[in-house]
Amino acid sequence: MARVSIKDIAIALGVSNATVSLVINGKEKEGRVGHEMAEKIRAKAKELNYEPNNLARSLRIGRSETIGLIVADISNIFFATLAFHIQEYAEKLGYTIIITNTNEDTSKMEKMIQTLQSRQVDGFIIVPTENGEEYISKLVKSKIPVVLLDRCFPAIETSHVMIDNYQTSWLATKHLIALGCKKIALLTYQNKLHHMIERKRGYAEAVQKASIFDPELIKEVSYENITEDTTNAINELLQIKDLDGIFFSTDSICVAGIKYMQQLDRKLFKKINLMSFDKNEIFDFVNYDVPYMMQPLPEMGRKAIDILMNQIINKSNKTEKIELQASLHTCLV
Repeated sequence: MARVSIKDIAIALGVSNATVSLVINGKEKEGRVGHEMAEKIRAKAKELNYEPNNLARSLRIGRSETIGLIVADISNIFFATLAFHIQEYAEKLGYTIIITNTNEDTSKMEKMIQTLQSRQVDGFIIVPTENGEEYISKLVKSKIPVVLLDRCFPAIETSHVMIDNYQTSWLATKHLIALGCKKIALLTYQNKLHHMIERKRGYAEAVQKASIFDPELIKEVSYENITEDTTNAINELLQIKDLDGIFFSTDSICVAGIKYMQQLDRKLFKKINLMSFDKNEIFDFVNYDVPYMMQPLPEMGRKAIDILMNQIINKSNKTEKIELQASLHTCLV
């Protein structure tokens, strides 16, 4: 079945191709097409199942009006929610988001970048993986619009939107100290990503200032073996006398920790105060308080899109580095 064209609609109504084109592209007022005729054209287009030729339009305007979004773990509620807000905001600006996932695998990030480039996306929003500097540098050197999200590589001069990880971690640790905790453990990821280094630094400086720093209370887990590593880390921590606080540097580690602690002994939650860097839905279904640092995901998504659109539409070369503040939330009053 042949594709319905603007010419087909024009012939059916006895008007010019230009008139139909103006209406289809929402420019009937600029073209002084009457309201009644515009409605007839829209109705005929719907009747004939007309679909715009996006490829032809992209060639005409020099843009595909699509953005490639690469996230680290779409199964994580944090990244899923962030992707939702980015898509919602981009659609209001007339842009389509193509979402891809790396599972924290750098080779997959490289493949996703290549795939999205072949789809002629206008720009990228990327949550980069560890050791992904090479591929981000290539995009920057090629002057392809790109904004890093949630994470950054300080050595690469590129725009990013993220949380002030040091300050957020410092405040989270200070909250546990204010509750009277003297032995506060940190469970964090074992990687070299800047945002994780900053979270560890914020924790370390807070406990050092309170004169309660103990390197044995810092435990690192791998993304690939998060359940097993978190279980082992908690078993080691529970051997430490008077442990009274645990700060989880991500909600994923926190969920793994809560699940294991519940299986082990629910009384632990009366003895040990918990803190999570992010919110997770599991916190709404447990009967004890899990304070968390809430990241402003809608704002993060909007700012990433705004910066990228400035690069795409206005051809801006300005590097914009945005660090937002998280806020402390408690689940129970």
